[in-house]
Amino acid sequence: MPKLLCWLLIPIMFTNVAAAVNDEELTLKNGDRLSGKIISRTDDVVVLETAYAGKLTIAASHIEKIGAASASAEAKPAEESPTVTTAAAPGPATSVVSQAAEQAAKLVEPLKPVKKLFGGDGPLYGMTRNWEGNATVGFAYSGGNSRTSTMTTGFRGVKSGHTDKLTVYGRSLWNSNRATDAAVTTQNAVWGGLRYDRNVNDRLFGFGSYDFERDRPRNLYFRSVLGGGLGHHTVKTERTELEVIAGGAWNRTWQAGPNTDTPEALFGNTFRHKFNGKLRVQQSFTVFQNITDKDEFRFLFDTTLSLDVTKRIGLHFTFGDRYNNDPQGNARRNDFIFTTGLRWAFGKKN
Repeated sequence: MPKLLCWLLIPIMFTNVAAAVNDEELTLKNGDRLSGKIISRTDDVVVLETAYAGKLTIAASHIEKIGAASASAEAKPAEESPTVTTAAAPGPATSVVSQAAEQAAKLVEPLKPVKKLFGGDGPLYGMTRNWEGNATVGFAYSGGNSRTSTMTTGFRGVKSGHTDKLTVYGRSLWNSNRATDAAVTTQNAVWGGLRYDRNVNDRLFGFGSYDFERDRPRNLYFRSVLGGGLGHHTVKTERTELEVIAGGAWNRTWQAGPNTDTPEALFGNTFRHKFNGKLRVQQSFTVFQNITDKDEFRFLFDTTLSLDVTKRIGLHFTFGDRYNNDPQGNARRNDFIFTTGLRWAFGKKN
């Protein structure tokens, strides 16, 4: 019986050895080696059937050479064989992962302009990064026969993306007269806002804006204006920029007397020009026309001339005008403001 068993095992062993001799060995460019039977072969891929991983599809570009498998390689214990993972060969699973990655990249592509504007990997998506602009401050004090104190502040910051721009701005003016025993605040005004621009093409852009204003001497407790519309880059060169805007707004005003809600049409312009590396001018002008009453309108005008002393510090001279042809109570229609002081630039140099 033992002799009969030996004779039966000999053909099986011979068949296995013959199969091993007919196996092919693939050497990949990363140094890995795979052995098995080549089922099909084209210029692009090689399909290899293995005893340990089934059929593997390997890109021809990843194969260094193809040769007969050595008996020593087949005789090695499994734990001593070179580590083979299906991730090394671009099989069906790898192909699915690659396709999913490509689809994800296509979905993210339209968000690139937004990522550039609000870029970053933090919880605020980079809202505190990549700003540029300037802050200004001015102070005046007098004693003796004229006892007054005046302080002005200003801020303008711009965060630009590929097709987007966010602008934040604000100004304040405070004045106190101490001619009598009691100090009297003759001016306490704050105004500012923000505007978001989105380019449609090289010239045309859409915008949304929010502006606020408070002026205690004029009995204006708070004004909130939400607007939007279209703009045009009329002039856009390295030294000069001119934009014109037109649209609509909703004006909600809290004041002495009845509060008001007013639909308004708005139009205006912004102008920037660099005379040289140190001297520049910036101007803005916006008109708000009451749609329900053609005789009621107001406008905001600001012009700032700035001179750099160093790369970050300079001087500014600002002219401002606030006009309302229908003010509340005894308030005057026109407020003209001139301020000067120090200017500090942040971000990249304008």
